[in-house]
Amino acid sequence: MQAEPASRVGFIQALDVMEKLLALLAFMAASNCAFSQVPDCLIGRWKSDEALTLADMRKHPEVTEKAKALFENKFFGRLILIFGSRHVGSYFEDEQTPADLLFDEVRIVESGSNWATLRSRLLGVEYLQHWGCENGRIYAVITKWEFREYFSPLP
Repeated sequence: MQAEPASRVGFIQALDVMEKLLALLAFMAASNCAFSQVPDCLIGRWKSDEALTLADMRKHPEVTEKAKALFENKFFGRLILIFGSRHVGSYFEDEQTPADLLFDEVRIVESGSNWATLRSRLLGVEYLQHWGCENGRIYAVITKWEFREYFSPLP
């Protein structure tokens, strides 16, 4: 029996290392996919909570007086949101009905047990939006001032 040439042994060892690296990468990708889902706490029917949202907005002194006047004039409190595990839809309570509801696919960038960053599209422009869960409610970080729009559960 002849000994394997050194170059062949090195090649076999390199293949063994590559196989282990590929297995590790596959495991990491599968683990990442398991966490990239809509957290259960976001799933449900929600209504914009004007009082909580305005209270959070007022914690941000950088919000201009003009913007505050707009937001404080019944801007919040009308949006109904329906979050599913794969789709999200919304409508304005006083302008539309649930029949007008169109659902968009939820595109998750990353998520944890009580938060998710979603990729959305508004007026043809893609943007990232952070959603979180807190005390039985959910919120979205909105506007350039990054205050929270809160949503309370609907029956």
